[in-house]
Amino acid sequence: MKIHRETILPLPEPFYELLERQLGALNHPDLNSVTFNYRDPDYSYESGGYHPVEINLYRQDDCWYLNYFTDFAYCGGPFPELEKEMEVLFQEKQVYNSFFGRCYLEHADSQVRLLLENFCNYVEMEVYQVQVSAD
Repeated sequence: MKIHRETILPLPEPFYELLERQLGALNHPDLNSVTFNYRDPDYSYESGGYHPVEINLYRQDDCWYLNYFTDFAYCGGPFPELEKEMEVLFQEKQVYNSFFGRCYLEHADSQVRLLLENFCNYVEMEVYQVQVSAD
């Protein structure tokens, strides 16, 4: 299953390859939307770990498109909660970061590339458990 390659900001090819493998493993030709949730079972506010990630893709005709990539982190105290730390909204061509707010995708290219490269490395290190939701 092929994923449409972004044109405004070229993303790391290993990121596309990872998602194409994940989609191929589903083997459901009638799906219209897929959400992958990557979780480090040891991640906690107290001990840290690898941030949870959620990725959503949708299908149009025979091609899949990235909808969003969201990186979560524990924030606040004394009762910390998981909150969006960085979110890439591909269709809106925007990025949200808890430190600098919203900006256009092309203005955050180095942050987005680093985020996705690190994510691919963490998947390769097998730190995540993956849950898939599909429509």
